[in-house]
Amino acid sequence: MNKYWELTKALPNEANHEAVSEFLLSLKVANRSRTTIILYRGFLERFFSDIKVDFTEISSEVILEWFQRINGKVKETSLRFYLSVLASFYNFCIQEEYLKRTPIKRRWFPRLPQPIPKYLEREEIAKTRQQSEKESLRNQALLEFMLTSGCRISEVHRLNREDVDLENRTVKVVGKGKKIREVHFSEKCAILLERYITATPQNAQALFVTSTGKRLAIRTMNTIITEIGEGAGLGKGLHPHRLRHTFATELMAKGAELSFISEEMGHSSLSTTQIYVRLPKREIIALYRKYMG
Repeated sequence: MNKYWELTKALPNEANHEAVSEFLLSLKVANRSRTTIILYRGFLERFFSDIKVDFTEISSEVILEWFQRINGKVKETSLRFYLSVLASFYNFCIQEEYLKRTPIKRRWFPRLPQPIPKYLEREEIAKTRQQSEKESLRNQALLEFMLTSGCRISEVHRLNREDVDLENRTVKVVGKGKKIREVHFSEKCAILLERYITATPQNAQALFVTSTGKRLAIRTMNTIITEIGEGAGLGKGLHPHRLRHTFATELMAKGAELSFISEEMGHSSLSTTQIYVRLPKREIIALYRKYMG
């Protein structure tokens, strides 16, 4: 479906259909990601197929009863996501003056434990880099770039050669919401990238390409990183986002300001970067291992 922001079926209530359609279109205009809009669309189609009452007349009790019916059948993370989608929809309706207040209650949201980001220890970083040296020049450059730039896999996928400034070791990245930011990478990465770019067809537009010069697919990038991790004998699976967490953790351990880390990673809010503050200090870990083994 090309117009992924449009409903895939007619909702039983025409008013609900129109309001949800406007909401999804507003997400598209706001440059929300395709995946996000599709997930929002899927839930709203499900909810408003079950609840046929006009959205302006649906009471808090009716909504709570619907969520109580699915409670236990879905994970708490899914439950919170569904509530967030419905809350966003109703906030949109208030902004459009279809309603004066939302029927969603803040107390309904389950409190979830904050997960600790999974990152590589320094010994694991060394093993991963050592394993990458057995790979092709492209794969070496890919791993080093992801490890020292903190970019998302989708951002790396979209990179073109013209975005890279080898002299200043910076690259222009298109992040979430199509926001452009400048990120940095290591000297070792710059050397690998220069060698890789020189060795690949000069008419290639994308930075990371296949043997035929086509842009490297995200799935292929994931496979490359995973296989390097397996070759390095890491206890836990290696994936691109774990490299991103490692990048942030390394900066935090070296005393970088939270605002700098947030800017490098393309976080829209400092609160997103705050998760790295909760990571145990390396000095504490080192002392524990020294005295306790």
